[in-house]
Amino acid sequence: MRSLIIRFLDSEGPGILETSLKENSYKITYQDTYKKGLELVPESAQIFDLILLMGGPQTVYNESEYDFFKPYFDLVEQALALNKKIIGVCLGSQILAKVLGAKVEKGKNGTEIGFSNLKIKDSSYFNSKSELNAFHLHNDTFDLPSGAKLLASTDKYENQIFEYNKSFGIQCHLEVTPLMLQTWWKVHKLNKQIGELKSSYLEDAKSMNEFAKPIFDKMIKG
Repeated sequence: MRSLIIRFLDSEGPGILETSLKENSYKITYQDTYKKGLELVPESAQIFDLILLMGGPQTVYNESEYDFFKPYFDLVEQALALNKKIIGVCLGSQILAKVLGAKVEKGKNGTEIGFSNLKIKDSSYFNSKSELNAFHLHNDTFDLPSGAKLLASTDKYENQIFEYNKSFGIQCHLEVTPLMLQTWWKVHKLNKQIGELKSSYLEDAKSMNEFAKPIFDKMIKG
């Protein structure tokens, strides 16, 4: 089995998702959109069994960025037509939602940032839990695509995780590890927004990884 991981920022990799891929016998190929001169292989939708689109600072609904996003819109559309599995995280979830015809826009409730409760709407992938402590870092949000099932929400933004056929859009960051969080605090300047990185945040990330790993395993296998 082969997976393609598309990164839109070097610090926003797959985190604990990479562990799930390796343990489920997936070979991993990276496509780094921020490296000039690199283009998608035209047959990517046929070549790869699973496509992961990670987070990044870009804005899906910004018309000036359409040319940048078009190859990834096309890839998702082709992969869906071939019934391939897609997992989109944060920006990746917005790309998936847009290709499925949903509206993506700047969130009216402001930035969602830091750890907060993720309310489970459908426990199929969450081991019967009703709430989970998840990390968030986004300004944008999306409507639930037609035909999609809502799996999880927060008080601030309803559409956090959805399932469409075999694919998943995940607005929150279940994948982020403590080491990634330390990097993000510098890259995204989170200390200016929510204060210094505390040891409790690193413990929260570690605990989140423990419950997120089985979730990702189920998504990958399903």
